Amino acid sequence: MSKIVAIIPAYNEEKALADVIEGTLKYVDKAIIVNDGSVDNTAEVALNAGAELINHNTNLGKGEALKTGFKAVDNDSIIVTIDGDGQHNPNEIPDLLKPIIDDGADFVNGSRYMNGPEENTPAYRRVGQKVLDIATNISAGIHITDSQSGFRAFSPKAKNVFRFKDTGFGIESEMLVDAADAGLKIVEVPITVRYDVDGSTKDPITHGVGVLFKITKDKILRTFNK
Repeated sequence: MSKIVAIIPAYNEEKALADVIEGTLKYVDKAIIVNDGSVDNTAEVALNAGAELINHNTNLGKGEALKTGFKAVDNDSIIVTIDGDGQHNPNEIPDLLKPIIDDGADFVNGSRYMNGPEENTPAYRRVGQKVLDIATNISAGIHITDSQSGFRAFSPKAKNVFRFKDTGFGIESEMLVDAADAGLKIVEVPITVRYDVDGSTKDPITHGVGVLFKITKDKILRTFNK
């Protein structure tokens, strides 16, 4: 059996991080916290909760945090990514792992919308996410219902296919595009999410426009480089 390693990008997540780590360690062999330049007690909380810690001296962005985490994992490990702010339920990790263990999937995307609209999602946020879903699906040639999910699992085959070109939150879409280009088997499973603990510091509209621009630019560049 492959080892299962969780990568948890964290930027100022001292409030929820201990619970996330504790819940995650029930289902994985190791949890790696990539402390992305936090100015609170994220590092101390991570170590006290039993996680391995990698520090960025400054805040480099989620894409860079994931890149660092992936580099730290052995090539034969299954990887789980989960956000450190408590939005995701670690008890759903087995649901993400099952398609990899049973069916040979390479990329399992946790979806808030696989079974229809998520009633707690603010309407303005869901409209923006829907636009990004469409743009990502067109760019990747796939059909995914939640392209912006950070709750995912990856087989060992998937580990080295990602460019990690996008340093920020556009990384979610970029990883789907890269996986599709590499011919990986991508599946979705339903997940739940808590919005009362959303620690995002980005305005959703500004964030969405920025990600959409990056998806479009990346699609154009990849088309011309083929």
